[in-house]
Amino acid sequence: MDFDMDEPLTPEIVAASCGTKRSLVVRLAYHGLIETLESEAGEPRLPRRAVVQLRRMQRLRRDLGVNFAGASVILDLVQRLEQANRDLLEMQERFRE
Repeated sequence: MDFDMDEPLTPEIVAASCGTKRSLVVRLAYHGLIETLESEAGEPRLPRRAVVQLRRMQRLRRDLGVNFAGASVILDLVQRLEQANRDLLEMQERFRE
């Protein structure tokens, strides 16, 4: 099964998928700690990848005692490192050619 990671979800669906409260999802989205999509109504919409992001944040909280803001920073830095590694590998492959 192939999921569209940009599929818009409601805060209720994200909360249910992560075993948390809707109010937490809305608060995290409001503060920019999880990704949101453009929405015409006042209700935020979140991409499916926000479920993965929130689950990782919950794991960092549980395992390391990091708050949600800290978990968001950690996940952003990990994503940047992964992208830098991909860029480096791509440049190395071009250099070998």
